[in-house]
Amino acid sequence: MESIQVLTMKKLTVLGVGSAGCRITGILNTLPGAENLRLLGFDCDAEALKNSGLPEENRILACEKWREGRGCGGRINDGKTAAAAERETLAGVLAETPLLVVIAGLGRGFGSGAMSVIQSVTSKLKIPTIFLLNTPFRFEGSSRRKIAEQTIQVDLLPLAGAVITVPNDLLFCTLSSTVAHEEAFALADKVMAESARALAVTLCSGNRLAADYDTLSGLLNRQSSSCSIGYASVAPDDPEKERKLVENLMDSPMLGGSSKLKNADAVFLILNGGSGLSLGDARSIFENAQKYLSPDCEVLIGAGADSSWGDGMQLVAIAVKFEKSDTPERPLEPAAVPKRGKKKRSETDDEFQPDLFAAQTNEVGVMEGTPPVIVDGVNLDIPTFMRKNIPVDRRN
Repeated sequence: MESIQVLTMKKLTVLGVGSAGCRITGILNTLPGAENLRLLGFDCDAEALKNSGLPEENRILACEKWREGRGCGGRINDGKTAAAAERETLAGVLAETPLLVVIAGLGRGFGSGAMSVIQSVTSKLKIPTIFLLNTPFRFEGSSRRKIAEQTIQVDLLPLAGAVITVPNDLLFCTLSSTVAHEEAFALADKVMAESARALAVTLCSGNRLAADYDTLSGLLNRQSSSCSIGYASVAPDDPEKERKLVENLMDSPMLGGSSKLKNADAVFLILNGGSGLSLGDARSIFENAQKYLSPDCEVLIGAGADSSWGDGMQLVAIAVKFEKSDTPERPLEPAAVPKRGKKKRSETDDEFQPDLFAAQTNEVGVMEGTPPVIVDGVNLDIPTFMRKNIPVDRRN
């Protein structure tokens, strides 16, 4: 852990959590401009951390003394306990970072178990944090999906600033069923990595069209939503780069097709490129992209030009669809305050209120099909006041 704690540079941080999060963060480490980010992997599985490709000094092995480098086997409580053991380490590593992007796959083990711990640490340190999360495929079963949903609803939404959840099922929207398993997941991981990089750089850049973290968190804060993410890039010498960039975006494997953009409640468009990216390029691309959006859609845009992006252009779209509650809220009505004292009975009250006593009959046998209860010749099924003709006071 000592090698982790010497990382004192105040860089924007991307934290990959669990095997999926570490794998995606490892891909991010191979992209241009990664040197401007601090990339960390956090897991209790030593093998998953090693396979991520992240430098050893950027790996945080959780609860090594107890877990001995073994994974959680899908057990959420084990993941939470292992992550909690590194609370102080996380606080030391993340202190003073200007923005944190957390990447994880939910549904089991360390990825889900660690979320409440990370949220607690970042909340205490007041670090602006974006959670970029994958949710399980439907064919993985309802138990994993329930774990992912509970993690989002209980551990994150009540306190987290911005939660972006991307269903893995989006892969089925655009990719052919004949695409190889490894190829499909590699495409999805690359989209998540590119999106994390675009989010991190754009939200912290000083460009004129830089998006604001507070605007994004204000949009997503404490609202259940389902998101899709599209990523596209073009060569700098393409004469039709503005048009092709948007068209390529529609084929992105985690976007789910153009219909996701059309039906979105909000869309975050992020454009990044080299120092040659002009304001005219940004205007043309954003106008082309917004042709696919609903007129009622809330649009957030961000653009950045930096030499670390090379000469090409990259466009990322995050489409947000807010989940509607099954039971609509009823407007609050002022409660009626009862008046003290007896209410005078009007002549019309008897027309609307049936007479309880008049409804009684002398039928024998309270339960249908049973004989009456008779003791010493007295039918006890008949009320006493009726047997003895006792007058009843019907006044209020």
